[in-house]
Amino acid sequence: MGRLALDSDCLIAVFKVNDKHHEAIVNRLLHSTERIVISTIALSESLVHSYRAGLGEVGKKQIQDLAIEIIDVDQEIATFAAELRGTKNLKLGDALISATTILHKCTLVTFDQKLAKATPGAELLTS
Repeated sequence: MGRLALDSDCLIAVFKVNDKHHEAIVNRLLHSTERIVISTIALSESLVHSYRAGLGEVGKKQIQDLAIEIIDVDQEIATFAAELRGTKNLKLGDALISATTILHKCTLVTFDQKLAKATPGAELLTS
């Protein structure tokens, strides 16, 4: 069984029913047998709204229940992310998520065309 990594936008859309991407990501996950993993960067980025609304712990619990594995950023990921930023012109968060999925041999699911193009084997979803 493979591992499916969600980027921040996908993770947010899972829980935000009025998000334009909600239906697409929920359908993708419902038809998946892969284990769901996320980077600590996706975790951090997706919790901002929950904390602003005073529901940070609720958001954190929902994400932890969804993700089988949360992958920490280590020195290898950070260094590879710097390389991706330099060669693919990605934002830091996207570079860290891309590096995490590449090094941990996961399939990245994203709505971001630039991130998908920079990440070999990524799956680009459309709304």
